Amino acid sequence: MNTTTSRQFLTGLSIAALVAPTWAAQAAMTAQGTMTVPPVKSVPVANNRQAAISAQLQPQSLRLGDSAQLAITVEGQQAAAPQVPAVDGLEIIPVGQQSSLQMINGNVTANVTHIYQVTPNRTGSFTIPAIAAAGSGSTPPIAFRVDRGAGGQTQRAPSQQRRSQLPAASIDRDVAVDAKGQSAFLRVVLPKQELAVGELVPVEVKAYFRAGVSASLNGLPVLSSDAFTLDKLSDQPKQTRESINGVAYTVVTWTSALSAVKAGDYPLNLDLPVMVRVKERGKRGGGGRNPLQDFFGDDSPFGNSFFDDFFGGVTEKPLALHTDGAVVKIKALPAQGRPADFSGAVGQFDVTAEASATSGTTGDPLMLTMNITGRGNFDRVTTNGLPASAVWKSYKPNARFEPADRSNTSGTKVFEQSVVPTKAGAQEIPALRFSYFDPEAGTYVTKTTGAISVSIAQGTAAPATAKPATDASISKSARSADGLAADQPVPRRATASLRPLVLQPWFIVGNAAMVAALAIGGLFRWMARRRANDPQRRQREAAEQSVNASLAAMDAALQQQDAATFFTAARRALQERLAAQWQMPASRVTIPEIRTRLNGQGEEVRAVFQTADEIAYSGKRFTAPDLQHWRDLVQNQLHQLARQ
Repeated sequence: MNTTTSRQFLTGLSIAALVAPTWAAQAAMTAQGTMTVPPVKSVPVANNRQAAISAQLQPQSLRLGDSAQLAITVEGQQAAAPQVPAVDGLEIIPVGQQSSLQMINGNVTANVTHIYQVTPNRTGSFTIPAIAAAGSGSTPPIAFRVDRGAGGQTQRAPSQQRRSQLPAASIDRDVAVDAKGQSAFLRVVLPKQELAVGELVPVEVKAYFRAGVSASLNGLPVLSSDAFTLDKLSDQPKQTRESINGVAYTVVTWTSALSAVKAGDYPLNLDLPVMVRVKERGKRGGGGRNPLQDFFGDDSPFGNSFFDDFFGGVTEKPLALHTDGAVVKIKALPAQGRPADFSGAVGQFDVTAEASATSGTTGDPLMLTMNITGRGNFDRVTTNGLPASAVWKSYKPNARFEPADRSNTSGTKVFEQSVVPTKAGAQEIPALRFSYFDPEAGTYVTKTTGAISVSIAQGTAAPATAKPATDASISKSARSADGLAADQPVPRRATASLRPLVLQPWFIVGNAAMVAALAIGGLFRWMARRRANDPQRRQREAAEQSVNASLAAMDAALQQQDAATFFTAARRALQERLAAQWQMPASRVTIPEIRTRLNGQGEEVRAVFQTADEIAYSGKRFTAPDLQHWRDLVQNQLHQLARQ
C-alpha cells in the first residue's frame, strides 16, 4: 500500500489528526504567504521507526514588524515535545500543533508538528540554536535576517506574550467551529469569557467525531487547570449529529457547570482520552479469517465478502483530544462595600418569605419559609434565618435546592425554620436580609423580605398545684368530741419475709429477661443496620438495578428495532456487572481494561463494546433477528460473569 492510498484510507476510517483551529495564527501565517498549518494536540501513536526531528522557518528573510512560522516536526515512536531555546531579540510563541498518522505496508507512523510564531524586536542577523527533543536528536541551527521595517524602523517594543493572538475559538460561540477536515476535535461552550471568583456558569463540553470514525471514549473530560472547578459529568452524555461544511459529525455533549476559583487570566483547557480503532485492509489468500467474524461469530453481519475484503485487521490507538486553551479573565470580588452577612453567593437572586399561618398561640411553633430564586452558585447561598429575640424563639433553618436546569445553575433554594412566639398580642416577624455579588453589575446587592404580621393568643395555663389539706378541710363530722380528728383505719397487710424487693427471685428473673430481650433486639438491629450500610452491598444492589434497567431498555429497543439504543444499553449492562466485580466506576470499564483483566478472554464482551461504537459513530443497521441474537449473547455473558 503506497503513501497516497494510506492517507486516503485513514481519512475515511480513522482519526488522522485532532485539530482545534487557531484563527489568529492562521491569519498571521497566511499574510506572510506561507502554508497555513492548523494547530493540533495529540498523543503520539507507537510505531517501529526511529524517532527523528526536523525544523523549518518560513520565510528566512523578513522585515521588522512581520512574523515568521517555525515548524518543528517530531517523527517516530517517542514523539516528545521539542525544547526551543530562547533567543535575544526574538519572541518565539507556540501557536499549536498538527498530528497525523501515516501507514506504509502495514506500519503506522506518527508525525507531530509543533508550530511557533517568531517575531523579531530589532533588525539584524539571528540564529536559532539547535532544537532538541527527548529521544529524537536535534536540528541544525537556523539562521535568518531581519531588515528595516516601514519608515526605517529598527526596533519595536516587545509584546506581553501576545495574548491577543492566542486562540479563543472554543469560547462563547453558538455554532460549531470550522472543522477544516478534522476527524475529531474537542471544544467548550461558555456564555462569556469574563467571570468573577466564585461565579458558577453553565458549560457544555462537546466532542466531535466525523461520521465513519470508529472511536470510543476512554474516560471523561478532565480540567487541566486549578483555576476552575467542573461539576460532576454524567457517564451517559447526550449524543447528536451535526453537519459542518457539508461533513456529518457525531457530537457527544456533556452539560455541567463551571466555577472560577482564583483571580487572574487563565487558559481553559480540557483533555478527553479516546480510543481509535484503525482498520487495515486484509490480505487475501492464505486462509486468512476476518477478525470481526471471529469476534461476532459466523452469523455476524460482518461475515460477508464485502467486509472480508474491506476489513483485514483492527489496531487500537490511544489519542487525546484537547481544547485550544482560550484565556478566561477571572476578577476578584471587591473588598469595599462587602456586606457583613455576605456568604459568597455570586449571581442574581430574588428573596421572598412567608409564614405557615397568620395566627397562633404562645408556645406553638410556626413555620417560616424563605425562598431564594435566581441564577448563580447556590452552594454558597446560605442564611441564618430569623434570629432569636425576646418575642421569638428560633431554631436553625433546614435547606433544600430545587434546580431549574440540567447544569444546576438556576433554580430555588428553600429555607424552612421553626419559630416559636413567646408573647401574646399583635406581633411581627421582622424582615429577613440576604446579600450577594452581582457579576453583571459588579456590585454587592442586599435584598430584604417584607415583615409578616401575626396575631398571637395566650396559650393554655398550666394546671394549679394541689394545696395540702388544712384543718379547715377536715370535716367536722370527722372530729371527735374533744376536737381531735378520728383515727384513720390502716388496712392489714401481712408479709412472710422482710427480704427487699430487689432481692426477690421473681424480680431478678423478670429484669434479667427484659435485659436479655433488649440485648438481643439491639444486636439484631445493629446487624441489620450494618448490613444496610455495607457500601459493597449497596454498590452490588445498585449495579444489579442498573443491569436490570439496561436489559429492559434492550428489550424496548429490540421491539422498535433501534440498534443504537439497543447496543448502548447492552454495553451499559456489561459495564455495570464488570464494574461491580472489579470495584471501579463503570466509566472505566473499557476495551483495554477488559483485555487486561480477562487475560485476553472475553471476546464476546469486547464484541458488544466494539459493535456499540460502530453503530454510534457509523450508523450501521441490524435486523430484528440479529438483535435477538445479540440479546441472547449479552444475557449469557451476564450469567457467566455473575457466577465468577
